[in-house]
Amino acid sequence: MKTLFYTLILSPFLLIVSFGQEADEVWIEAHIEVQQDENVISLEPTVKNNSSLYLEYNYLLLVKKTTATKNLSINRQSGKFTLEPGEIKTLSLSRVNQGESQNIEAVLYIRDEIQNKLITKDSIEIKPMNTTSVDETSLMLEGMVVDESKTKFGKDFYDSFFSVYNQYPNKFKFIVLISELPYRGQTSIIQVKADYEVVYEFYTHPNEEYNQQQVAMALRQLAKFAEEKENIKQEFNY
Repeated sequence: MKTLFYTLILSPFLLIVSFGQEADEVWIEAHIEVQQDENVISLEPTVKNNSSLYLEYNYLLLVKKTTATKNLSINRQSGKFTLEPGEIKTLSLSRVNQGESQNIEAVLYIRDEIQNKLITKDSIEIKPMNTTSVDETSLMLEGMVVDESKTKFGKDFYDSFFSVYNQYPNKFKFIVLISELPYRGQTSIIQVKADYEVVYEFYTHPNEEYNQQQVAMALRQLAKFAEEKENIKQEFNY
């Protein structure tokens, strides 16, 4: 059973809200450490191996900065790492300049790339102290689409998907990830994921009409996933 937890950290200038999710296996802990030096925010994704085993995983850190005028910038860092038993390791460092009216949101994913499985994640939101409302769903970087395609066919699908999805007035409250797996010859498998859960996949084909059909199918499956997720949330809130 997974357990959700959150932490509030108050500083003279910022409100930092951290949401985490324990993994099914408590072998590894993941946290985004935050340090402030005037207007510069340093984010350090850190992991700890709680087991007696040698671990090898991948990480993805997404950092979004939004201004009061809704302008945004997105920084993405990813890589592979190993952990000795009991080892604590900082995976990377991301520095962000924050103005008085800018929000910073970050999500750290730890995953097993071989099994294509999400292991654990951590997320934070940093906002000026004059902002009082804190919404957990905002920490999911609403409307973001991450491109992990590897071929021209995959990139073409991502571009088509993003072009259509970007016109939606209401975005999904989770990160959409477009990834690609090798298959036979020049054919590959495109996977469309919602927070690393595969909701739709298909084989690539060099045909524009086919590509657009897959975009429509992927969006329908994502909408279905979002509806089911919201229904589950309502059941827990009942």
